[in-house]
Amino acid sequence: MSETAWDKFGLRPASTEPWNRFCWTQYSDHGPGLELLHTGPGMRVLELGTGKGDNLVQVASTGASAVGVDISAVQIEAARERFGDLIEVHHTTAEEYLAEHDGEFDSVYSVFGAIWFTDPAVLLPLVRRALKPGGRFAFSHLPPSGECPGPHEYDMYGPDNRELLPITRWCYRPYMWEKKLLDAGFTSASGQRLPCPPDKETIGTMIVEATA
Repeated sequence: MSETAWDKFGLRPASTEPWNRFCWTQYSDHGPGLELLHTGPGMRVLELGTGKGDNLVQVASTGASAVGVDISAVQIEAARERFGDLIEVHHTTAEEYLAEHDGEFDSVYSVFGAIWFTDPAVLLPLVRRALKPGGRFAFSHLPPSGECPGPHEYDMYGPDNRELLPITRWCYRPYMWEKKLLDAGFTSASGQRLPCPPDKETIGTMIVEATA
């Protein structure tokens, strides 16, 4: 997906209410939280596809150094305006940033972010290299639904809900992600499909964890 398309998506307004917890799913107060990551004072944590910074500022609240990257200048500008010096954000691609940082992070994560929109054959080895030994990698996205796992082209609605933005997403089943992570050098990996809340009717959320 091009930077221009992500900038248009970034024009959607941010929530007026601050998030009260770290959220991996589409729903507040649902699913796991920061316990999937190594956070806290002295820790250095990286988000791939930070958007407007809602999850990243939750990382910062633990005392960790919270770093985020996003391909969209619009999203990065919004994150800086909302949270200032609480978070450190960079306008770049996940691949470019990771290639320059070797063994620096205690945790790397992505919530419906760059892991979903980048070829894992390129991204996963870079994530592994950026993590300290024993570091944590976790990510979430929608599970595959109605199509074969793998890269697929989609049309996403822009900020006016009328313009269609072309994107490619990489969706895999848990055992497929586990194999890709182990092949990339992670020592352990596990994935699960978390059901949606009882009052919702969606396909739930894919959550994958790995250890360097």
